[in-house]
Amino acid sequence: MDTYTRINKEIPKTITLPPELKLLCDWVDKNGYPISGRFELQEDDGDSIKSWFDDAAISDRFGVFGFGPDGSIYAFWIDDDGSQKIVHLGSEGDALFILANTFIDFLCLLAIGYDEIGNADMTKTATQWNDEDDDESVNPDFQEWVKTTFKVSIPKTGNKITNTNNLHFKNWIHKKQGVFNN
Repeated sequence: MDTYTRINKEIPKTITLPPELKLLCDWVDKNGYPISGRFELQEDDGDSIKSWFDDAAISDRFGVFGFGPDGSIYAFWIDDDGSQKIVHLGSEGDALFILANTFIDFLCLLAIGYDEIGNADMTKTATQWNDEDDDESVNPDFQEWVKTTFKVSIPKTGNKITNTNNLHFKNWIHKKQGVFNN
């Protein structure tokens, strides 16, 4: 079964998968890993988001499509206004933020090449942030594919796409979990 089919099979019907996800899955099926950094496409086992919330109505607002090496979750999320965004949920309940408003923006962020997006200082370039001996995080073939396929440029730093200091998503998560001290 191809990557897209595996992911799509586990996505709640409330989530609309963008066509760019299929293109990314096809690229990975053809080219393999690493895509960029240590992010990997992977379907949800059904428990990842449910372990965060006791309410199916809340967990159905998430569609998991990838994981980081530490178990952090990459997912589509439907906010209270009905807009779908791409979010990061850190494995330890931290690093909760909106990565991008569109999947193409997420692909541009991914293409920058941070080794772990959830822990990266988005004001630095991937070369400045990643370990000195990390030569696999930046994938020139993936960068070129993103640029030519979507007719975009890839910024040098992630803060051109995301603001990890924006607390909107983190506050939403904490409210749904009944945690009120941020």
